[in-house]
Amino acid sequence: MLDKLDLTNAQKRDARFYPPDAVVFFNQKVSAAQPGVQGKLAGIVKVGVLIEVGGKFVTVPNKLLDRITLCETREVNLATGDRLHLKANRKLQSGGRVTNGELVTVQAVQPDGGIKLTDGRALDKSFREFLPGYAVTSYGSQGKTVDYVLFSDSTIKAATNAQQWYVTISRGRRGVRIFTPDKEQLRENVARSGHRPLALELAGDFVPRRSNVLWDHLHGYLLRFGRHAADMFCHLKTTQRKNYQQKQNYEHKNTRMLGERRQRGRGQNHISI
Repeated sequence: MLDKLDLTNAQKRDARFYPPDAVVFFNQKVSAAQPGVQGKLAGIVKVGVLIEVGGKFVTVPNKLLDRITLCETREVNLATGDRLHLKANRKLQSGGRVTNGELVTVQAVQPDGGIKLTDGRALDKSFREFLPGYAVTSYGSQGKTVDYVLFSDSTIKAATNAQQWYVTISRGRRGVRIFTPDKEQLRENVARSGHRPLALELAGDFVPRRSNVLWDHLHGYLLRFGRHAADMFCHLKTTQRKNYQQKQNYEHKNTRMLGERRQRGRGQNHISI
């Protein structure tokens, strides 16, 4: 399988970040290279990155470096019943499609290296953008629902906040079980908002929003486009802030703190600690 390396575009222009067995994977079309094609680094040039694909060279311009992903190959053994977490969007040779984030089950590994899935689709032998699908991140679990969730939290403050916690505990229909080494620290983390405030929002914490200097200056600047446009823009930003605060209050209201227990009725979800 291919294990993706999280590199910035600047790092992609530095050959030191390319392991000896690195595979360059094309996420989108670049020149003659189609999505899903794999290649090897041939060199770094002034205008971009030179990739060897099937004996030919493709230059990926600097402005299109986000269309390629650097990966390392890793050998894994697959058997019937194994779960896979797909990590790329692709149209399959068999005619179907796969979506990034899908969880699928292996039915059989074909002689040519293709992987037949229980839902009838078959991954091409060149499709290796997947990971073992027995666990996913909270971010990757958005939109998915299962009967029971097993949640492991390391209590690292940067990784846990109210939004992430709300997503996690709302994935299970019937129950959620949490594993953590520090219950008190987790309580503190889930009470913390993960919202990244804007500069104008930070300014609003020190002085009233409509009367502070920044907002008066912004309103004065926008007057060159007409008073109606300036008033509408400031009104829109104020309304957006109020709506966000209401959403935050709703999420906090629906996020029960660890350690709080309620009378469980029949058919209700239950969080076990």
